[in-house]
Amino acid sequence: MKRLLLLSLLLLPTQLFAQDDLSQALWSDNIGESDKKDGDAKEPLMTNRLVFDVNSDNQYSATNSRDQYVDTKATAFFTSKIRLGKNFSIKSNLRMERANKVSEDDKRKSSVNGGGNRTFENEEINVKELTINYDNKNLSLLAGKFIANFGDAWKIGRGIWSRDLTSSYMQKDKLGLGASYKMGNLQKTGLYNFGFAAFTNDRKNLDNSILTQRDSDHKYDGKAGDTRSLQSYVASLDVNFNFGKKEELFYHFAYLNLAVNEKTSLVDQTKIEDQKGFVANGKYRYPIGENFLLDSFIEYVDMKNVGGDSDVRNKYVNASVVGEIYQNWNVTLAATNIKNKVIDENGYDQNFMEVSGGYKFAKTSIFDNFLVQIGYKNIRTNYKTSVNEQQSYGVLARYVKAF
Repeated sequence: MKRLLLLSLLLLPTQLFAQDDLSQALWSDNIGESDKKDGDAKEPLMTNRLVFDVNSDNQYSATNSRDQYVDTKATAFFTSKIRLGKNFSIKSNLRMERANKVSEDDKRKSSVNGGGNRTFENEEINVKELTINYDNKNLSLLAGKFIANFGDAWKIGRGIWSRDLTSSYMQKDKLGLGASYKMGNLQKTGLYNFGFAAFTNDRKNLDNSILTQRDSDHKYDGKAGDTRSLQSYVASLDVNFNFGKKEELFYHFAYLNLAVNEKTSLVDQTKIEDQKGFVANGKYRYPIGENFLLDSFIEYVDMKNVGGDSDVRNKYVNASVVGEIYQNWNVTLAATNIKNKVIDENGYDQNFMEVSGGYKFAKTSIFDNFLVQIGYKNIRTNYKTSVNEQQSYGVLARYVKAF
């Protein structure tokens, strides 16, 4: 354990190279500071960024009639950086989202009159990230609560719904410490960012919410990562290339180990294993012509011993292509496949597909950008003994402002 703590002071996934300008990660690119040099005297004492979404889906067709309803919700995150001298800073990420309370879901499932419309139901505000940071040239250190650097498909920014199924492997609510080290050249050899984080799950520290009280897991229901010491970790590598003329290439690799507390886990003692995960993805932006840019992305995730149970394994494949037309218009095609395997049980296969298009308004004094997106999605789940299918069309309005 002492060796692990020492290593964590040398490497951590600080998401220095956010893949989308609307990434959930709180790091510098997210609030428009990636071009500033370390210790820039002109950097303000505080920088902030607000992203606010309103999304309305009409789930007009479903195998189960209770899944047919109009669902309108608001999602927002507010990131902030407070500079403390040349090298130190405090960063925070507050998020508003739906609490998805089990009691409300059970009530809807038991209704004989269908799902019933949902309008801004159970909105909560919580602390996603709160860290103290040290940055000096190529080395970055941090301690606090953060989202670990495992995968990118769960981030906001590609279409309307493409992150919905992949958010299940987002490594949020982690308390720990670590660092990252970057080397290389963005234009010539590529910029390499090596990272490592050691952490435990946030349980009753900064996991509360306001507006709506979220459902909390009981302490005796041990989840993967619930050990109170920093036994869980993520090791990662991000590689960035900028070839000029809007051509960019990015790779991300990460390995995850979530330690299990055998004393509190509800899993059969003969099947308890640490949850392990591997992710690899790539993103390539290429200008086809003067007024058309193609942005492609693919990610593969393999999760073993899900929840600490050696019988359960999930595999994810997420792919999307975004065509940017005349800078402001866009068309998005996205798909996700999940394969759930459980020993001696059926498991399930789930497929998601999205087609959407939209327009991003140019920057004004009121917003940095304002996006309107409309689209269609289909989700099909094969439980081996039955199939559930849902179809929706929806609209998204997104407001972005840095200040």
